[in-house]
Amino acid sequence: MRKPFKPLLWAVAGIGAAAAGTLWLVGWRSPPFYDAPPASLPVPILTMAEYDLVHETHPRPYVVKVERAAGGILLFGAAHTRDPADPQLDALDREWRAFAPTVALVEGRLGFLFPGLMDPVEEYGEMGAVVARARAGRLPLYSWEPRREWEIGRMLDSFPPERVALFYVLRPYFSNLRFGRPEDPEGFVEEYRRKRTRYPGLEGTLPSMAAIDSIWARDFAGLPDWRETSDAYGLPGYLDELSARSNALRDEHLAAVIVDLVRRGERVFAAAGSSHAVKLDAALRAALGGGPAAVH
Repeated sequence: MRKPFKPLLWAVAGIGAAAAGTLWLVGWRSPPFYDAPPASLPVPILTMAEYDLVHETHPRPYVVKVERAAGGILLFGAAHTRDPADPQLDALDREWRAFAPTVALVEGRLGFLFPGLMDPVEEYGEMGAVVARARAGRLPLYSWEPRREWEIGRMLDSFPPERVALFYVLRPYFSNLRFGRPEDPEGFVEEYRRKRTRYPGLEGTLPSMAAIDSIWARDFAGLPDWRETSDAYGLPGYLDELSARSNALRDEHLAAVIVDLVRRGERVFAAAGSSHAVKLDAALRAALGGGPAAVH
């Protein structure tokens, strides 16, 4: 008697495809960008140099809260973490429930996540915790980051393409090193090298990993290798200048997004690294009528 191997294989394949389709439907995807017009701020955003004067003394988390008759902002500035037991997450939960937001903003682009199979905090830090709350409450969710094409274009106004490319290709690695060195640093960076040197103005700047090693040996001689460099305490040489400029551009965009949403009557819960919250505190309060900043 002929065994029904083919029907069985088709049945197994169908079940697998259905399971994969279900996971794809329930999986978390990167939140969309929010495009906002530039904000006119009565008080300037702190520069990185100004922030450096208070970075060792300000509280973490650093919370900026402005309530209005219609709308408001709670900017939760965290020390980045991927520890689900971090007490900051308890504070985040309390602030979320008390504030009752209508829209949420997160830092970064994040990525795909299967809820139930992957821990959002272990994967995406405190931003994952915010995404979980927003999805549970069926709230609109956006990345507050500017579109990278726009940001890179502004960076190229001030810096040579090779330096801009080096910064954007290595930045994810520098940030990730806070939580541990990847098993394959070259493989980790290669993915970003291929993708980010395709942006307009950066084409052909870093043709290989060997080119990155060569530039590093030339420009950062005597300093630790890029594989041992974290952004926790600043970056070496000109990379620190690029980092400060990138952060300023991102701060400006975050302020514009918050101001636009609040003026539309939304209650905005925004999560960011604590430095962004400190730098934006006075500017947001002045723009939205929230009184003086807590850090001077």
